[in-house]
Amino acid sequence: MDDTPAPRPYRHGNLPNAMRAAARAILDEAGPEGVGLRETARRVGVSATAAYRHFDSKEDLLASVAAEGFRELTAAMKAAVESPEPLTGVGLAYVEFALQKRGLFRLMFGPLMVERARYPKLSEAVGEALGFLEQVVTGADAKTQDESPATLAAWGLVHGLSTLFIDGLVPESQARTMAEQILVRSAQTRPNASVQ
Repeated sequence: MDDTPAPRPYRHGNLPNAMRAAARAILDEAGPEGVGLRETARRVGVSATAAYRHFDSKEDLLASVAAEGFRELTAAMKAAVESPEPLTGVGLAYVEFALQKRGLFRLMFGPLMVERARYPKLSEAVGEALGFLEQVVTGADAKTQDESPATLAAWGLVHGLSTLFIDGLVPESQARTMAEQILVRSAQTRPNASVQ
């Protein structure tokens, strides 16, 4: 008879998801520099060794969280494209995402964005988000071309507005109204593009 104790079942069910959720909470409290594998594991209630079974490093965990963020941003933009003015709706969804998920937004567009080629899932999630934005702005199949100048201009507008708002340079009480006014005016000055 084997006297080896039976392994205890993992109580969270899905450690990577639990680690990402804890890392997101830390992001909101302390920013990316506050996230570490040991602290994240402690919050989840597991050992650092258990965390290292799923994530090689702090950067690996953060890249996984950022990829999750880009997938959520893409889903929010896709839901907004059904609005009467698709480009305005998508832009407002982008700004709203930034306002609701500040720590995550800052992580997504920080140094990991530049180094995304090192993290295939993050690179794929970024590509999907930018590809969808390209499709909304130009109506073109984003898989066949790089981002157009029009897409970069639209992205720059919504990203810049989002950054101004989450950094407190414009009062949050005015952010949504101002964003809508700016995006509506911007959409009126360009030819309409439709999502195919």
